[in-house]
Amino acid sequence: MNEHFPGSYDLAPDQDTLVAIVQAAGKVLKEKGTEGLENGRYKIDDSSAAANIFTCKLSPEIVHHIFSIPLETIRVSSDGDAEGCEIIYLPESMLEDGKQCSAELGLYVTEVVGRSGDLSPLHIEHSWSIRGWEGQCLEGEYKVEYSIDGRRVSPSNLDLESLDLRNSEDIRRLIADIRNSTQSLGVDDTDTIYELIDTILQSGV
Repeated sequence: MNEHFPGSYDLAPDQDTLVAIVQAAGKVLKEKGTEGLENGRYKIDDSSAAANIFTCKLSPEIVHHIFSIPLETIRVSSDGDAEGCEIIYLPESMLEDGKQCSAELGLYVTEVVGRSGDLSPLHIEHSWSIRGWEGQCLEGEYKVEYSIDGRRVSPSNLDLESLDLRNSEDIRRLIADIRNSTQSLGVDDTDTIYELIDTILQSGV
């Protein structure tokens, strides 16, 4: 491979791409999503009013098709949505201290993997986010978290009883796992988000 033309896995989306994908998601979610209020965020033009947030729950079929996640690892809610799977758009807003935030995009996909015997299942949450402070560059991030019974675990050690948060070595390993499970968005990630946005626009979720 020519060193001047790296593969897509070496590329990171530029600012124009990140801004464009947040804007595209915002346009679609304002039309197709459910509007709500975001706790702890306020409208820039009215600091006494909670900021609006737009959410779209994803169907098991969409999650399976776009993210190649097996249907048997997708929990289905009573409403027919895939549990823990949604895309959200938060327009420009500000914090309680008045600090302003750029429009944000968040995407969450959760797998529930059964384990042998009576062991509790392993939850794997994938998340993609694009956010930043107003007037500064946006940052895109992908991360994956593993948990059992609501407790964070390392993929290399799923034994909750052996995890001792009083032990500095266990804490160090868990922190290292968190860092290793977080990375900047790549071109493949933005392509996936665009595919999801287009699917929501064309056929709903």
